[in-house]
Amino acid sequence: MQTELSSTTDILVDTTGDDLHQHMRSMSDDVMIIKPEVKTHRRTASLRQRLENAEQLVHKFVTEAEQVAEQAVIKLCTEAWHVCHFNALPKWLQDNDFLHRGHRPPLPSFWVCFKSIFRLHTETGNIWTHGLGAVLFLCLFVYTFITFKDHYTYVDRLMLAIYFCGAITCLSFSTVFHTCSCHSREVSKFCSKLDYCGISIQIIGSMIPALYYGFYDNHAMYLTYITFGVILCIISIVISLWDKFGEPKFRPLRTAVFLAFGLSNVIPGIHWFIVLDSHLFSSFLLFILQGLLYIIGALLYVVRIPERFFPGKCDYWFQSHQLFHILVVLAAIVHLNGINGMVEMRLNVNQLSI
Repeated sequence: MQTELSSTTDILVDTTGDDLHQHMRSMSDDVMIIKPEVKTHRRTASLRQRLENAEQLVHKFVTEAEQVAEQAVIKLCTEAWHVCHFNALPKWLQDNDFLHRGHRPPLPSFWVCFKSIFRLHTETGNIWTHGLGAVLFLCLFVYTFITFKDHYTYVDRLMLAIYFCGAITCLSFSTVFHTCSCHSREVSKFCSKLDYCGISIQIIGSMIPALYYGFYDNHAMYLTYITFGVILCIISIVISLWDKFGEPKFRPLRTAVFLAFGLSNVIPGIHWFIVLDSHLFSSFLLFILQGLLYIIGALLYVVRIPERFFPGKCDYWFQSHQLFHILVVLAAIVHLNGINGMVEMRLNVNQLSI
C-alpha cells in the first residue's frame, strides 16, 4: 500500500514538473516574440516623428520663402509704380469714369501712399487743396489764440476753438482719405468713413458758435436749435458708417444727406433774420455766401462738372472734386469772418452796456 502511494506521488510530481516546465517555456517564447514587436513599434514611432518634423520644417521654409517673395514683389511694385488708365483699376478704385488717365494703382504701403503726395496723379489736387487748408486753419487757430484780446471770455475762446477744431478735423480727414484711398479696399472704406464723419463734425462745429452769438439773448432757442443740430449730426455720422455709403452709386445720397444737414441752418437762419440786430446784418450776409459756396461745390461734385463735358481733359487739374475742395475752404474762411464779426459786435455791445 505504501509502495503504491509512493509510486503515485512520484508520477504526480513528474507530471506537474513537466507541465510547469512546458508553461515556463511557452511564456519565455511569448516574451521573445513581444520584445521584437515593441522595438519595431518604437522604431516606427520614431521614424514617423522624424518625418513629421521634417515636413514641418519644409512647410515653414516654404511659407517664409513665399512671404519674402511676396514682400519683394510688393516693394518692387510700390516703389516703381506708374499711373494707369481708369479701366486698369480694380473695381473698388473706380470712382470717376470721366477721368481717364493718371490714376494711382493699388499701393499696399502707407509710406508709399504718403510719398505719392509729391507725385502727379488724379488725387494730387484733392490732397493739396484740403491739406493746405488744414495747415491754414491750424495756423489761424494758433494766431487767434495768441492774439486774443483781454476782454474775450472763456466762452468766446471756447466757441472759436469749436469752430477751428471742426474745420481742421474735416480738412485733415479729407486729406488722409485722398492720400490713402489707394492702399487697399479695407483702408479705403475706413478712410472714406473718416472723411464723411469729418464733414458732419465741421457742420456742427460751424453751427454751434453761429447760433450761440445769433441767439445770444435767447438761451432757450439756442439750446433748441443746437439740440436739433446735434441729433442731425449723429444721424449723418451713423449713415456715414454704413459700408455701402461710400460706393460711387450712392454719391447722390451722400450729397443729399450732407446738404440736408447743412441746410438745416435755414430754419434758425430765418428766425435769426426776423429778430436780427442790425449790427449783425453783415455776418448774416457772410453766412448766406458761405451756404451758396457749399451748395455750388456740392452740385459740381455730384454732377461732375467740368469733366463731364471734357472727358479725359481734367484728369489732373480743374476736376469737380478739386473745385469742390476749394469752395469748401473758401466757405470755411467766409464763415470764420462771420463769426469774428459777431464776436466783436457782441463784445462791443457788452462794453457799452457796462
